[in-house]
Amino acid sequence: MLLKLLCRVVLFTPLALVATEQGKQQALYDFDHKIHYRQTQLAANKYKLSIREGSYQEFAKQSVFLLRHSAQLCKSDEFNLKLLSGVQEFEKFPTEPRANPGPLVAELTC
Repeated sequence: MLLKLLCRVVLFTPLALVATEQGKQQALYDFDHKIHYRQTQLAANKYKLSIREGSYQEFAKQSVFLLRHSAQLCKSDEFNLKLLSGVQEFEKFPTEPRANPGPLVAELTC
């Protein structure tokens, strides 16, 4: 019984809290937001976050995840989030089909 309970606790522990080796990229999945992302610790309080390419409609969900995950990594301290790529211009009535902007990549400094 205790073993089953321990297994459940381990399985449902958020993946975002897993410690990373500096310079090593981790492929992770956030179950709450249903987002695949990669996290690389560049320095003691500096990370590179890359969210797998998604559709234009998923951008709002991805950006909210990016903010929440940044606050979690920095333990709610102040942080600086610099978007490197993946942000697409907003057009109310586009005249041509939107191309996917690629993965959303950001650099986080706590």
